[in-house]
Amino acid sequence: MQRTTQKLLSNRLLLPFLLILQMAPVLRYYDVLKYALKSRRAARKGNYDDQKNYYVLMAKEDSYVSLLRIFECFLEAVPQQILQICIVLVEKKHGSTLQIVHQSAAIASSTIGIAWAMASYHKNVRIAFENRKNIGNTGTVLQFLWHIMITVSRILSISLAAIVWPQSTGIFCMVHWLLMTFWIFKYQNVTFCIPSNRFEESRIMRFFFSTILGLVYIFTYLSPSEGQGNSKNRYLGYYGVFLVENIVAVVIWANTGTDQNQWYYYHLMIGSIAPFFIGILFMVIYYKFFHPHTTYKYNNAEPYTNTNNVNTSISDILG
Repeated sequence: MQRTTQKLLSNRLLLPFLLILQMAPVLRYYDVLKYALKSRRAARKGNYDDQKNYYVLMAKEDSYVSLLRIFECFLEAVPQQILQICIVLVEKKHGSTLQIVHQSAAIASSTIGIAWAMASYHKNVRIAFENRKNIGNTGTVLQFLWHIMITVSRILSISLAAIVWPQSTGIFCMVHWLLMTFWIFKYQNVTFCIPSNRFEESRIMRFFFSTILGLVYIFTYLSPSEGQGNSKNRYLGYYGVFLVENIVAVVIWANTGTDQNQWYYYHLMIGSIAPFFIGILFMVIYYKFFHPHTTYKYNNAEPYTNTNNVNTSISDILG
């Protein structure tokens, strides 16, 4: 069964236009809706095998959409937020109160959307992968709080550094991107977007995907290898570097900026660092008490099992 997305994106004449118009998420949503309706119709007819198969396909497509939303958030929305914060702080004396309130509301709503995209992604991936128990509502809320705190800390820190040293901040982000790309490609063993039977021959695809993840890693951590060990070490390594970079950015702004006498001076300093520790606290609570593995051990419940293997490739995600 060939998906609608595959049919359209396999057409070389349509492909450039679909990519330029960013139609991939729309096509994915269409596939999600199509499989959901087919699953529902099969259930009404009492054909439960087809119902399960269509449900698995729907969950698989939904996980693709979630990943595309993550890329959209961190490659498009977050840079815009940083730019908006810089504009608000640099032109604070020239903009009207209504304009500042409007920009602040836009920044806040976008941040909430980013955090929800992360929480939704983790939930959808667990639904799509076989032998994975779903994340409960409390776990989803904790994931949302974890990611919104981490994102606020990162966005504010980079914004403050960009106000005083815009070019150096851009260079720093590029260096961070290159280092993260190398780390992902060399040491993190990207597997969840590479079919197991093509892993050795997919180095170019793995490198391409590592470069995209490297850009996301400027702002947050996204696990590239579902179900593998050493998650604790990866989190410690990434968030250790993350915290040092945030502190350096805030110190640069605090000592070289011109906002020392402004009412928001200490508020921004605290707002750039404190949310990081609050986010880490939510992360620890999630993994300690509400992670699906822990819940499974305590409740002795059977984990959700899909009927099909849903290992994916980058070409699957993009079409």
